[in-house]
Amino acid sequence: MPSLYLGSVIGYYILLFGAMCFIFLLFSTTIVNLMVQVPFVPTSKRVINYIVNLANLKKGEKVYDLGCGDGRFLFEAQKITQTTAKGFEMAPIPYFWARIRQLISKAKVKIAMTNFFYINLKDADVIYCYLAPEAMTKLSTKFQNECKKGTRIYSHTFPIHSMEPTKVWAKNKQKRLPSVYLYQI
Repeated sequence: MPSLYLGSVIGYYILLFGAMCFIFLLFSTTIVNLMVQVPFVPTSKRVINYIVNLANLKKGEKVYDLGCGDGRFLFEAQKITQTTAKGFEMAPIPYFWARIRQLISKAKVKIAMTNFFYINLKDADVIYCYLAPEAMTKLSTKFQNECKKGTRIYSHTFPIHSMEPTKVWAKNKQKRLPSVYLYQI
């Protein structure tokens, strides 16, 4: 009888610990989203394939995804085009989900849990962003100061207001495709 009681007490504490960890991760993700003003909004595989095709990625190019979320753009870009893909995500839940997906798929994608405002962009050939307008405005100066000549920046849905796009693919409501903006340094 005592071992049954002990088992239920241990089970209770394990459940309580798990719930507290979940609440902590949820709370920390919300705080991170508020800090960098970039919510986690997943992109469908169909839209990712559309953008990868627009980007005309070449084997060996270094592709950065700023605010990569669960890494779905990186995984698809690397799988389709054999690029060197790096993602940067600060929110714990999407980051851990990306790492789990990376382990399962055995993809050669690199994902760092860091604030993309603090990384150097000098090695990037292509940068992909699906970020809120406020973040894009803050990144504008960083792009111009750190990116090498020829770096292509693809922005999903939101333009960079302080930069002139090289090309714009308009939103297609019938095909449910977003606007995509290309900037070239």
